[in-house]
Order: sequence, then structure tokens, then C-alpha cells
Amino acid sequence: MAKRLSVVLSMSLLALAATSAGAQTTQSANPVELGIDAVIASTVGSSPNYTQVSIPDAVFRVGFFVSNDLSIEPRVGISSISGGGSTFTSYNGELGLLYHFIPGERPGAGVYVRPFAGFTGTSGGGNDTQARIGVGLGTKIPFADRLATRLELNYGHAFSTDNNTGGNEIGASIGLSFFTR
Repeated sequence: MAKRLSVVLSMSLLALAATSAGAQTTQSANPVELGIDAVIASTVGSSPNYTQVSIPDAVFRVGFFVSNDLSIEPRVGISSISGGGSTFTSYNGELGLLYHFIPGERPGAGVYVRPFAGFTGTSGGGNDTQARIGVGLGTKIPFADRLATRLELNYGHAFSTDNNTGGNEIGASIGLSFFTR
């Protein structure tokens, strides 16, 4: 399972680097958005039901503006707990495409929609990786130079695997974004 985790993390970092390189060569004047969020999410219509609260979430996001109204946003996260001779690790990766409805002079302002696709996985005590898709609707509210609050409501679907049933999830997040320009 360690090999599977390293492959997943390597692929995520490679995608992040490729996206970064492509964004820098084509749009070097566009800002980059760095952020982290607090999240509350709950399953819908599946068993077992759960609610997750993460303050802040164990996911870091980087948004690369391709144009004034479009940005590409990879997210990666990993969490590991060890003790008593065993280790449990959860990991995830996601790629979102943010469409900003009213692009303004400032990239950290306005309403956006964010379709996304990714995966969530665990190792130790039940190894599994689930593919996920979804969509979010949110807004960015500037409060200082190059800083904005980000609010989002989202819906996601995890596909079933041999070890896990699929399910739907609704969520809400509030986050902090820093813009490089």
C-alpha cells in the first residue's frame, strides 16, 4: 500500500508542477491564489451517515488564473495517524476549474462555480481509493490587499469500489485566500 500511496502522491505533485509550469509560461502576469479552508460536510442518503468538521481542513489549494474569468485549482492533502504499532493514512487529490462570473479588476472578488474531479483514499486498516466528482458554488470577498475570504457550498459524489459503497455529500467551507498579485 505504501507503493500505491507514493504513486498517488507523485502523480499529484507532477500534475501540480505541470499546471504551474503551464500557467507561468502562458500567463506570467496572472496571479496565483493560495488557500486553506475550514470545512463541514455530511453524507446524503447513504449508510452509514456521517458529518465531518475540519478546522482548518487538511487540504491545501493553489489556483492558477488562466484568464480573468477562469482558474485551474489543484488541491492535495494527506493525514497520517500512528500508534500502537499501526498507522492509518488518508490522502486526497482534486482538480477544479473555477469560472468567475463577473471578473473584476481584482482576482479575489466575486461569485464562481467550481466543477471538480479527484480521489480520496486510505491505507492501513482498510486500503481503498475512491474517485469523486462534484460542483461548488461560492464567492470571494476581499478584505485586505491580496487577501480574501472564500465561502463555498458544494455537492460531491464518491463512486463505489470493492471495499466501499459510493455516496453523495454536501458541504460548506469558509477559507482564506492569498493572491500573489
